Amino acid sequence: MNFKTECENPLTTIQSKISFSDPLNVLVVDDSATERALLSAILERFGVKVIEAEGADSALQCLQTPKLNIDLILMDIQMPDISGYQLAAQIRKMESESFLEWHPIIFLSGQHDPQSIAMGIECGADDYLTKPVDSITLLAKMRAMTRIAEMRRRLVKTQETLSRQAHFDELTGIANRRHIFNLLENEISRCRRYNYAMSIAYFDIDFFKRINDNFGHNAGDKVLQRICSVVEMELRKVDMLGRIGGEEFCIILPECQLQNASGIIDRLRESIANINFDTDILNRNVTASFGVTHLRKNDNLSNLISRADELLYEAKNGGRNCVVSRE
Repeated sequence: MNFKTECENPLTTIQSKISFSDPLNVLVVDDSATERALLSAILERFGVKVIEAEGADSALQCLQTPKLNIDLILMDIQMPDISGYQLAAQIRKMESESFLEWHPIIFLSGQHDPQSIAMGIECGADDYLTKPVDSITLLAKMRAMTRIAEMRRRLVKTQETLSRQAHFDELTGIANRRHIFNLLENEISRCRRYNYAMSIAYFDIDFFKRINDNFGHNAGDKVLQRICSVVEMELRKVDMLGRIGGEEFCIILPECQLQNASGIIDRLRESIANINFDTDILNRNVTASFGVTHLRKNDNLSNLISRADELLYEAKNGGRNCVVSRE
């Protein structure tokens, strides 16, 4: 790297590094159309996409519009409706309460006394520049803020990955045992509160061990994935599917009486039995057995799932590929 050349051309160097893989989307908040136009002219020369807002309401609306995908905010302090200080505080509160993505904020102000700068940072800004703003300094500050934003995005993505691993089954993508039981406990509480009906079903893939033994665990995995995909397509949007372990699953059917639940589950049983697997995976069809029950007045999580499990075993002992339902 030629350090001397880079120092002689700082604007070009900063420009080449400033953006994400996609063009940077910058929200410019200023009540002066002239100031917005000047900033837009500077930024657009360097490939930055500018979204303009003349005040607090339009700025907040932009931040709540996902398709705008705001990366950074440049904000004036002196505005007629509310000050930039107040708006920055509102943005931070909104991000916290609504779980919105964090947006770096840089204040641009004619006030350059230490108290104003300290106030800006205290109210939620990440940096502070005084007007008139030098182009090189502005782009350098923006670059610093985008690095922080990129780091935060990586952290958020890592947290989302860890959360998904904690709540969903890696093989099938459906809720894991802990998560489906948490959902069921929440649904029981909701039914108690609003006096709603609810049914649940336990089901087990018939002779699944034989599939693993005769066709291999890879075939068994693909059978589980295909069955879960079919079940999810057949269920209502409000229904919830979770893997209890191995080849055993739980279905939560909110606001569903036992008779209706039994009909839904029997159609589901037929759909599973009619799945045609690729011959290189499995050369026969697969069936499943189901136990269906509904929430009784004095049920808790433990006795509700115990009853569903007992009914499932009745279905397996009764010949498999059937539905046993009982209050």
